[in-house]
Amino acid sequence: MGYLDSEIQRLRAEIDQREGELAGLEAEVLDIQREMQSFTDRYNRLVQPLATRLEIIRSAIAELEAQQSPPPQLGPPPAQLLEQTWTPPPDYVPVEEQYRRMWEIPKQRAAAGLDVPAAHRPAVDDSPAAVKTLYRQLARRYHPDLAVDPQERARRNRLMAEINDAYSRQDVEALQALAAQSEGADLDQPLAAFQLQQLRQVYNQLEQRIQWLKRQRSDLLNGELMWLKIQQAFAARQGRDLLREMADQMEQEYRDCMRRLDELRRL
Repeated sequence: MGYLDSEIQRLRAEIDQREGELAGLEAEVLDIQREMQSFTDRYNRLVQPLATRLEIIRSAIAELEAQQSPPPQLGPPPAQLLEQTWTPPPDYVPVEEQYRRMWEIPKQRAAAGLDVPAAHRPAVDDSPAAVKTLYRQLARRYHPDLAVDPQERARRNRLMAEINDAYSRQDVEALQALAAQSEGADLDQPLAAFQLQQLRQVYNQLEQRIQWLKRQRSDLLNGELMWLKIQQAFAARQGRDLLREMADQMEQEYRDCMRRLDELRRL
């Protein structure tokens, strides 16, 4: 067995392994998203509109207070709205932004066709009729009679011999690898080189997809929405509704902000 054949076998084995890993990651991310969906829907219904209103009125207050000195304090910062003793980590991201990243941005990217491309190997039709059709296409493209000079004829003869051998073995993957090349493919390359090139491309796509899914899984598991969901579960054991408490506290802060805004407007 030559170097190219051994590399092809090695890559096929690694691709099979990566495809198994990819399938597991896709299932895991989907399970986490499904688990988070009902909580996220409720958060979006109860908390998100209030957070948007608060953001707007805080901006209006900040503009008016900028005209005064010193600016008054309006109470605890948003990060301490629920847990007065909780200190945000250095990489703290507000829950509103976490929601946008996890649910709105992926949908927007998918709708725009900007998401990570599918990395699975294309389905292979290895029926005799399909292999015969593919062989005829390659024969019309690489037949030696299409050569313009003796050197090109010799290269076409070598490549056509490999195409005939692959057809006799019904090696549809090798034939498809050559069919995927552009019209200006290097005729000096053996058929195995084209197949190896295609396998490397599939492997790289799989790696990109796996890394993307790992980042998405990490964001889901370590994001503030997941933290809130866990806190909600703990609160539920005590008979409390954390999201409702958040909404009530935001409502109270909104009323306080409105009173402050009225004071500033009167001034």
